[in-house]
Amino acid sequence: MSKRTPPVAKVAAPVITLPVPLPVQTTRLKRKQFASTGDVHVQGDAILTTQLIVGGDCLIDGDLQAEEVFCLGKLTVTGDIRVQSLYVGHTLDVGGNIDVEYLLKTGCSAEWMARMLELDQRKNVDNHFVDQLVHPAILARHAHHDVFGGYGDIQALGYLACADLDCQGNVQLDDVLEAGEVQFIGGHLSAASIHVAGDCNCQGELFSETDVQIEGSLFAATVICQGNLDVNTVCSQGDISTWGSLRANGEISSLRGEIHSGRWIATKATIYAGKYIKAGESVIGEKGISCGADYGILAGTTMARSRWATHGMVSAASKPRLLLSGQFVEAKKLKHIDALEKKRDTELDWEIPRRLKREMLQD
Repeated sequence: MSKRTPPVAKVAAPVITLPVPLPVQTTRLKRKQFASTGDVHVQGDAILTTQLIVGGDCLIDGDLQAEEVFCLGKLTVTGDIRVQSLYVGHTLDVGGNIDVEYLLKTGCSAEWMARMLELDQRKNVDNHFVDQLVHPAILARHAHHDVFGGYGDIQALGYLACADLDCQGNVQLDDVLEAGEVQFIGGHLSAASIHVAGDCNCQGELFSETDVQIEGSLFAATVICQGNLDVNTVCSQGDISTWGSLRANGEISSLRGEIHSGRWIATKATIYAGKYIKAGESVIGEKGISCGADYGILAGTTMARSRWATHGMVSAASKPRLLLSGQFVEAKKLKHIDALEKKRDTELDWEIPRRLKREMLQD
């Protein structure tokens, strides 16, 4: 009879606690490259020839210039930012303007940034290669979803100019947004005016104090434009509202809301709204106009009825159902509205200072 050996007690693996890196504080930072896993406070300008890498939070009381910036925590710059690429883990708060030549991305994970820096490709590196980059407090925030001040937000008192924008939070600007393409905005977008050369994908509300010009497709939950809206195509889950005109080459659609324009709505394609379609002047959808079954189409709401045939008309491939106001006129095109705009004498309130500014620049 063999003896039974007592079970061996399992020894718990030792818990490795990473030392908290010391914060870095300097009056001015002017180097070829700078990297720290801790928090960084620069009491002046930060001018880097190549990379700035910060594993914690970074505060710069001045301007920031570099080729690439990697900040896993919150990046706060009281002055301007001028870089080629900018990657932020949490929020970006800027007191001036933001100039990014290529990609601006917020809400970056530690693993993504570490692989971008190729830390996992180094020799003699175990599975904890991320620890070489990140402040332990940042990892704790991600583990407990305790990100103060919003996750991936961008706030600036000036303008934002970049080739590509990928933001996991809200974008709030006191000045203009100028982008080649807005790949993704996880929250709301608010700016003085918006110009995007490609597509714009916003999960929340898009708000502009003046004009919006999207040369590609615009996708947003709701669109509020206190100026003129000029897009290739626009698709919204909710309302599309403009104080001025709404012009598109492709589809205009509000799946569950209404389309409201202070002036006119015109497209070479179709117009669809789940609720009302309202325009102070004309509505032209060359391939068709349709609204919700229990709603209607209202055109010429700011025009005298005697002017409906010329300035309060509704035109489409066939007369739309539920036409409540305005006069149906056949075979009108987008170019007809463009021709009327060139002859317009009256200007809206926000258009006067903008015209004066253009004339000053031309002189």
